[in-house]
Amino acid sequence: MNCVKRFLAATLLGVVALADSPTPAGEVDPPKAPAVAVEYGLDPRLGALPTENLQFKTNTNYLLDQNKAAEARFQKLRGMGSRTNYLEEFSRTVEAVLNSDASERIKEDTRKLTLLELAHQRELAAEKDQAGGHLERALQLLAEYVERYSRDPAIPEVLLRQGYLLRRLDLKDEAIEKFYLVLRSVPRIEGRNIAYSRRLVMMAQSAIADTCSDLGRHAEAAELYGRMLQTKSEELEVETVRIKQLRSLRESAPNGILERQAMGFLEDFPDSDYIPEARYFLAHSLKQQKKRDAALEQFQLLLEAVELAPPDRLTRWMPWKLRVGNELANQFYLEGDYLSSVSLYRALAKSNAEGQTRQAFQYQVGLCEERLGQVEDAIKTYQQIVEAPTTSSGGSNTNANAVPVQILRNMATLRISVLKTASRRDPAPRLPGAQP
Repeated sequence: MNCVKRFLAATLLGVVALADSPTPAGEVDPPKAPAVAVEYGLDPRLGALPTENLQFKTNTNYLLDQNKAAEARFQKLRGMGSRTNYLEEFSRTVEAVLNSDASERIKEDTRKLTLLELAHQRELAAEKDQAGGHLERALQLLAEYVERYSRDPAIPEVLLRQGYLLRRLDLKDEAIEKFYLVLRSVPRIEGRNIAYSRRLVMMAQSAIADTCSDLGRHAEAAELYGRMLQTKSEELEVETVRIKQLRSLRESAPNGILERQAMGFLEDFPDSDYIPEARYFLAHSLKQQKKRDAALEQFQLLLEAVELAPPDRLTRWMPWKLRVGNELANQFYLEGDYLSSVSLYRALAKSNAEGQTRQAFQYQVGLCEERLGQVEDAIKTYQQIVEAPTTSSGGSNTNANAVPVQILRNMATLRISVLKTASRRDPAPRLPGAQP
């Protein structure tokens, strides 16, 4: 593959998405010169001339040198992508190649590359100026590519890029249609190997499933992930697809199916980075099926995993531990099982969560202690919240449950006052739900 082709491939596989400004309103585009379809020495009509035995060589040293020079220009350009004057260099390179005696193949590749690079630069511009219409212009450039070169081997990748752009524009239904076009276009493209075609198909399938999930069509997304897994491709990262499928199943499938799929994931990937998330799905399913002991066991396993987690995983795993424990504790509290609830809240409060989150769990502990008739313990718990040092960070001073810390302290102060008043009136008060 020549350098221009390699550059084309690198552009397509990167983030394709510029700098050619549209014609200002009120101005008229200058008339375009008629396209020159024939270059010197390669006129296909020469064979029809009276002297039919006159032929021109296309592989002379001069023409070969022109091709090499064009390839060298693009090879030099590849390392300049991050420079501020990249677009100027790109424009000069394209102009030089198109005005040279390089082969028509080289020139056609250059025209293709120009459309793709303009679209790519538009997408980069959109990251700095979201209201500038850059993504829309990028879509137009890619559409022009598809119209001009409908049988080009790069068409599936261009369609895939169009789908990604539509998704960024929040046109998700249109994006899904574009991804389906990728699936239909792959079999029509010649000159690409089977592995490449399979990879494109899986990328399109994944994009369709991800977009369906974003739209809340979780049952459809779960089915699409399942189809991807059935291909049994050696290139497919099965672990990632399985966890995506679990996320969709949580929102759409019966709890029995979610339970089986989550258990299967934990058995197949015991050292996965997604272990806490899978345990959360399993505990959630068990909780919904009223399998309390099994759900608590999953929380205990998750607790142990987080405590033994290396530093690089601890930050990612901690939120799942808090989420699982909090959901189970809340459920037990609503069911009136204050003993199970308070044990979970205490475990969460003692965990290495940040101070503001810890105070939120302490407040829940105090509420459970009230329900259990442990008034003195509840007062001590609330007092710890009131006396906790103020955070030194410049943040918003809110905890994981989005309750401002000062409001949480005011609530704890109020509970202390209510409990002390009740104690003075009745040395041994009977609170609703309290145990003797």
